[in-house]
Amino acid sequence: MLRALAVAAAMLVFAPASVAETNAPYVNTSYDWRANPYRDLERAIEQASAQNKRILLVVGGNWCGWCEVLDRFLARDAEAREAFEQSFIVLKVNMSPQNENAAFLSGFPDSRGYPDFFILESNGAYLGRQRTDVLEAERDYDSARMVAFAQRWAQ
Repeated sequence: MLRALAVAAAMLVFAPASVAETNAPYVNTSYDWRANPYRDLERAIEQASAQNKRILLVVGGNWCGWCEVLDRFLARDAEAREAFEQSFIVLKVNMSPQNENAAFLSGFPDSRGYPDFFILESNGAYLGRQRTDVLEAERDYDSARMVAFAQRWAQ
């Protein structure tokens, strides 16, 4: 019994914190084709309103190589990550053969490449779009361009 309690306590102490607990900018951390983007957007609006930030809707998928590059880039580039954290609540929306989220995405311009960035006001109102190819540098993203993008859209 004591061993079971010790294991349970260790799991709580060493368990990864949820997105909300870490105050990270992500509403969700993956492009889950089963996710409900309307519900996720409601959560993003709550967080963005409370934190006086805008929402960055990132359309992509687990099949998208540049989406993976984006995740790795933001994990490793502290300056860009901090700029994104100060400016946005990030919401990933899946676009894949399993679920194109056509009804949800019909409220936005058609994507021509992935990931595709849509910037929303904290209340969910559409503000603009950012092509991500212009933020790239060779086989990665450019730190200065990513920081400038995030700062340009900060509240």
